[in-house]
This record gives sequence, C-alpha cells and structure tokens, in this order.
Amino acid sequence: MSRIGNEEERNPGRSRRRPSDAGGPGRRASNARREPTLTNANLAELLARQAETGRPPVNRALRRAARHAFLWPNEAFYLRASDCPLTDLQSVGPHLEKIISGWLDDPPPVPEAPLLRCGFMTFVEAEAILAANPTWISSVKGDLQMHSLWSDGTASIREMAEAAIERDYEYIAITDHAKGLKIAGGIDEAMLRQQGAEIDAVNRTIEGSGRRLRVLRSIELNLNPAGEGDMDTEALSRLDIVIGCVLSSLRRKEDQTARYRCGRADGRESGLRDCAARKDRLQSRSFSRLAQGLRARSGIGQGRGDRCLSRPAGP
Repeated sequence: MSRIGNEEERNPGRSRRRPSDAGGPGRRASNARREPTLTNANLAELLARQAETGRPPVNRALRRAARHAFLWPNEAFYLRASDCPLTDLQSVGPHLEKIISGWLDDPPPVPEAPLLRCGFMTFVEAEAILAANPTWISSVKGDLQMHSLWSDGTASIREMAEAAIERDYEYIAITDHAKGLKIAGGIDEAMLRQQGAEIDAVNRTIEGSGRRLRVLRSIELNLNPAGEGDMDTEALSRLDIVIGCVLSSLRRKEDQTARYRCGRADGRESGLRDCAARKDRLQSRSFSRLAQGLRARSGIGQGRGDRCLSRPAGP
C-alpha cells in the first residue's frame, strides 16, 4: 500500500486524546465562533463523493473518514479556526487534512446526499440537542442493545449490570449475536440457555441486594435475504426481546425493507435495528424527518469553538 493509504490508516483513534485548550491566541481564533461554512455532515458528504471517483488506496481513506466524520467530537471548522490540527480527528491523516482544509477555506457546493446517506445526525448535533434538553439524559431508563463477552462485547453480564446501576437504569437487555454470525462470536441455542442461567443469577444477586435493575434476556438475530432469523423458534420463545438485524448479504443494491417485514410478520422480532445505517438500502425517510425535527426543536447550528477535541470520537 502507498504512503497515502498508510497515513490515513495509522492511529485511527487519534481523536481519543485530549489536546490543550484551543481558545488561546491564534491566527484564526477570532473566527472561532462564526457559523461553520461547512459542518461535519457537509464534510462527510464531500468525502463520500470524492471517494466514489478516487483511486485506491485514497478512496478507501476517504470513505473511512466520511463515516467517522459523523463521530468527530467537534466541528472541523472550529478546530481549523483555533489552529488545532485536523489530523487529531479520527481517520484524518496529512493528505486528507490538506483536502479538508482546502474545502473549509474555499467551500465548494455540497450536493444533496442520496437516500442511503441522508438524515443522519452528527455527534456534535446530538451533543447540542442533549445540552439544550438536559433532562433527556436523566429520563433514560435503560439500554436494549448490549453485547457481552458471550459474543463480541468487552464486559461480562455482571459488569454491565453494575455499570447500568451506576447510571440509574431500570433495565438492560443482553443482545449478543446469534449463531449465524460466526465472525462476531455468535452463540447457538445451547449457549443461549447457559447465558440465560447466568442472567438469572445476576438478577437474583441484584434483587437480593435491594437494588433496582432487571437484566432482560435477548438476542440479535441476523436476518437472511428471505427475512429468516438464525435461531430456533423455541429458543426465541424463552426470551424477553428479540432484535432483528441485517448483518449479511450487504452488497445487495435493491431495497431490503421487505427483508425486515418478513421477520416481523412471523412474530420472531420484537425490535429492529440498523434500519438506515447499513448498505441494506432500507428506506430512511422517517429517520430523516425525526432528525430534522430534533434539529429544529433544539436550534442546531450555534457552534462552539472554545475547545479542540474535548471528548472521544466513537461509540
């Protein structure tokens, strides 16, 4: 691979560090609170468009940066205005920094995003909405999509339950991958029964301590192109929640909405996820309307330029 490709791949999580305050003197600091000429969402679309016509390995670096732009913790416009290097942003190396800086200095027209990419909210937008509505975080009662060490998670069920109690949650659902997704450590019916016993033990311990949390038994099914899940129906009947997800055959270009509908029609799935985030071409108009409504309600667009990277970029 060429030097360009390597420089974008190197240190993809660089934005996890906390640089010093960017509010000090600098040649662009006086512009730090202007409205962004290009938002991170705009930059994501420009990067994605350029990736479509770029050649390897640069096109791969562009696509990667386009995806991560939605997770950047500050607007790139304000980083540049405060003399912070754009290479502090996830998946941005020196080559892409030059491209993005050129766009910020001389903004090109931003084409309308295709249906597959439209309506998504950036980390900065979501953070601004939460800041404008501080009671929303405290009103969160639980998390219904969590992976444990049973598949591709990084914590035990007991550890996840303790973390949920610290957040004052009332419930969580353990939704490890099912057996059809071996690459993610998917579990089969026998392992699902063993996991259920562990969940029951954790719930008894929590109840015995007088604390309030319920760990729900769940699974994240992979729906095949026919909408069929990858777990026996009898095993699913013992669960509290069943989530259907498209995690295979992602290169199909036709609309995959029916793929989800088939899963719902036979009663297997009680929840759906990844409805617009993947290559499954599921229609995202409803998601787009929701995102637009949240932006309008919270007055999104007032930027903050008093810091460089202030918190990690990533889930």
